[in-house]
Amino acid sequence: MQLHGWRRISFCGGLGLTVGVFVFTSTMALRAQGRGGGAPAGPVLVPLTAASLESHPDLYIGQTVAVTATVEKNLNGTAFTVDQDKTKSTKDVLVIAPNMTGTLDLNSYVTVIGEAVMFDPATVASKLKGYTLSLAPDVVEKYRGKPAILATSVINAAMTDLAKKVPPPMSPAEVEFSKVMKQVSPTFTALRQATEGSDAAAVKTKTADLKKFFTDTQAFFKTRGTADATGWAGDAAKLVADIETAGATGKWDAAKASATTLNTLCGTCHTAHRERLDDGTFRVK
Repeated sequence: MQLHGWRRISFCGGLGLTVGVFVFTSTMALRAQGRGGGAPAGPVLVPLTAASLESHPDLYIGQTVAVTATVEKNLNGTAFTVDQDKTKSTKDVLVIAPNMTGTLDLNSYVTVIGEAVMFDPATVASKLKGYTLSLAPDVVEKYRGKPAILATSVINAAMTDLAKKVPPPMSPAEVEFSKVMKQVSPTFTALRQATEGSDAAAVKTKTADLKKFFTDTQAFFKTRGTADATGWAGDAAKLVADIETAGATGKWDAAKASATTLNTLCGTCHTAHRERLDDGTFRVK
């Protein structure tokens, strides 16, 4: 395992996700209908059509579904309906996406992923804490008791997920800290290679870089008053110094052992003080 920096993570979206979802249609449908084999290890994504959800909601309520359909009507900034076919009118399905960041074109195809529920304002309030359902009374009554989707993803034809929260801008200190973190992983990788190759000159160069990075990290967390991370950064700097000394004296087993401990220590700090945001980026907590 290698030391992980605080970096942007790319992931498949849009049409690629849609294709991947529908590859498993048969397996997921069997589970939805209670005819599958053993219980799956975790939550299962159930691909289906809007018409199937509307016609047979009892098979899918409470499950995470993926529905590709056309946009029938925009009700407000966070609610819209989807229809199975843009060329003819069929029964539509209500979609509520609390974190919508964009608008949808009518009759455009979208892939909606979220929990299937029977629509009721009380149900929405219990499942979407802090969300205000702003629908006209007649709209509420039209869809009450009918299947709806509480969407966590709304992927348009441009492969943009419009239901993901846009992260707030980083502070200047966070920007500088992110730059430091992005240098740690490649530098540490190079250091491990140097210890494996008994390259004393490279060890000296990379440990000098890492000592600065961890000194900067310690100062960042100290300013924030984060005691455990401040201590871990100090411990990391000491481990780097141990690796430097071991490399200079040819004690390569000791250098490798300290590098392994350093990797574990950084993982501990990441677990405690790094979070992955909806857009796939990492931020310090």
